[in-house]
Amino acid sequence: MSNDRLDRALKLWEQFPDNELTRYNLAQALFDADDHEGAAEHFRALCAKRADWMVVHILLGKSLLELGRREEARSFIQQALQLAVDQHHDGPREELEELLKTL
Repeated sequence: MSNDRLDRALKLWEQFPDNELTRYNLAQALFDADDHEGAAEHFRALCAKRADWMVVHILLGKSLLELGRREEARSFIQQALQLAVDQHHDGPREELEELLKTL
């Protein structure tokens, strides 16, 4: 990922800090740049604001795994799995079930 994408995402979020999509875009850019600490901070804020946003829970869990925080990651991945089941997302459900088996 280019620094340009991350720079654009940061500038947009700084302009619109209360916008969930600009924060998600920044968190995704940080995740893609392997800044899992930064990504986790923003994904965590989004999870707190939107408890039903499955993909944010997935990416927070994956960020925490990258940081070696397996038990904390497991909690968010389990929440994401429940959201996948509740929201009838079979692809993510299968991915999350496999991921949990490795934990």
